[in-house]
Amino acid sequence: MKSIVLFFITILVSFQTITVFASVDSLSQESEKASERWTLERCIEYALAHNVNISDQDINVRRSENTLNQNRLNRYPTLNASASHNYNFGRSIDPFTNQFVTQRIQSNNFSITGNVVVFNGKRITNTIARSENELERARLQAKTTENQIALNVADAFLQVVFAQNQLKNFEEINKSTKTQLDQAKLMVDAGVTNERQYLNLKAQDARDKMNIQSAKGSIRMATLRLLQTMQYEGESIQIEKPDFQEFGVSNTISPEGVVMNAESIMPDVKLAQSQMKSAQLNEKISKSGLYPRLSLFVNVNSLYSESRLERFNQTSELREIGFVEGSNQPVVTQFTNYETRVASFGQQLQDNFGQAAGLSLSIPIFNNNQVRANMVDSKLSALIAENNIERVKVNLRADIIQAYTDYENAIASYASAIENEKAQKENYLFVEKSTNAGVSTTAEMVLALNDWSVAKNDVERARFQLVYSRTILNFYNTGEISISGN
Repeated sequence: MKSIVLFFITILVSFQTITVFASVDSLSQESEKASERWTLERCIEYALAHNVNISDQDINVRRSENTLNQNRLNRYPTLNASASHNYNFGRSIDPFTNQFVTQRIQSNNFSITGNVVVFNGKRITNTIARSENELERARLQAKTTENQIALNVADAFLQVVFAQNQLKNFEEINKSTKTQLDQAKLMVDAGVTNERQYLNLKAQDARDKMNIQSAKGSIRMATLRLLQTMQYEGESIQIEKPDFQEFGVSNTISPEGVVMNAESIMPDVKLAQSQMKSAQLNEKISKSGLYPRLSLFVNVNSLYSESRLERFNQTSELREIGFVEGSNQPVVTQFTNYETRVASFGQQLQDNFGQAAGLSLSIPIFNNNQVRANMVDSKLSALIAENNIERVKVNLRADIIQAYTDYENAIASYASAIENEKAQKENYLFVEKSTNAGVSTTAEMVLALNDWSVAKNDVERARFQLVYSRTILNFYNTGEISISGN
């Protein structure tokens, strides 16, 4: 009994040990996943793989593929089989004797019918072409959605980088404040200076800490927005900061050149063009209603009925049917006797097997002007689609000119911010030396430090705007999203 108890205790301990190791491994994997560095490219890739809007677009593409396959199969003949089991009661026509009978009759009917369209005004051909175009439209729409999501991820990613750089600047400013605060504390304790300078620096240190805490909150909010844009299920990720390269406007890039490239690669223009093509095909499809429809059909059929009887056990006998007048000579004739039964199922199907083939022609004469009304409506839709192409091109051109202008302004703003930060830093260092020499006050040094802090944040803000505007312009020019290239 003790050995059995020990056996179960051993199993239980082993199971708990395995569970503990499994939990440790799981936590280790989660920790490792959380510590991974996420580049912009990886964030975009994850968003495209998990975004529900992308999933919807993929479903639309598959639906378009299914519609195209179905329309292609419309070229092939249709083949249908039918069967029925019937009971007739009361007065009905016997299908074998073609006479009225009054009895219950059980019967079966079987048929196979094939039909193929020979000519219908190229309706099937144009419908297939429209389905092919609609499939391309679904793919272009999916690409448009992917581009928008990628741009949203890039914007959210840069916001996180901007917030992290702000935090770094605030921490660096606070280091300078703490250095001055420690020195002021020593001087106050030694009685060299008054306590007012120390209190000014202490207040500045409190403001720095408030700015640091606010920057941390901005990082959390920016990261949350990035995770929401990616539709990431975790609570946080560690992004890999890109090595920004600041470039001026390249001499090889011009607004007109970017417009030409964008019109050839952006899915928006192609989407508008495919919309017009579908409208034109709709006009051709509606026009097919004016033409005759010619189709070929074939049919094979058979039936079974209880009224179909067959004879068996046939016998013959002589019977008197009268006498010869005068001689009373009997007159006899031969009668045939037989029994009947319902013909077998298989025999009836074989005997009643029939075939039919023919052509069916339908000629439209008057249909309340529906065909011509559809033709006019399709033509007007094509004109609207044509105008939409021009509208999309105009809007695309305006967006590119705006993006190019924003890029030039961002370059100028960034250069000015760099110069201002350099000047504010030099001013702070000068005021710091003056304060240490007793020429300037601590309040003046704190003010200079705040000006330098604002200038450093202005640099980060200008850098963010420069990188983002360059990313947008590069996207229009190449169709790719990158924040580290020219």
